[in-house]
Amino acid sequence: MDKDIQHLFVLLTKGSSKAFEEIYVLCHESSLRFCTSLIKDKAEAESIVQDVFTHLWEKRAKLDEGIEFKSYLFACLKNKTFDRLRVIKRNQEAIDLLWGNIEKVQSIQEEELSDLKIDSLLDAIDDLPPGRKRIIQLRYLNGKSYKEIAEQLDISSHTVKNQLIKAKHHLKSSVGYQLTW
Repeated sequence: MDKDIQHLFVLLTKGSSKAFEEIYVLCHESSLRFCTSLIKDKAEAESIVQDVFTHLWEKRAKLDEGIEFKSYLFACLKNKTFDRLRVIKRNQEAIDLLWGNIEKVQSIQEEELSDLKIDSLLDAIDDLPPGRKRIIQLRYLNGKSYKEIAEQLDISSHTVKNQLIKAKHHLKSSVGYQLTW
């Protein structure tokens, strides 16, 4: 069998497309198994085998007919597979770096957005009438209950509730996003 392949290889170096087809048929399956064992991805292995056989056909006139074909073929397959693995590794490293950069940018954007939200909220609170502003401060900065605010400001709990509702409506419309109070 190896003598037949070697003979076909000699014919291939002389330009025989028929010899190339026969070599392909005889060596394709073992080439595919070999590459798959190295790269663990059948589709990628198939691509490598096709690349090597394409290269073999394109360089047929420059090949030394004295070389042992199967050794040459499997060396080409191994080298092409390792080249592909290096490219895959480089691509994965580039993807990892890109994701890292995207995460950093998202984090910065979220911080900036959060800062902008806080700034716009504080500006909107400053625009409130003094009584509502005081009620907001007592409720959300000091954590006081409606009853405590009512007692401190000498107003009813119902007034505190109404003023907070009005303040929230104003803040929601001024800030432009949903407040989670």
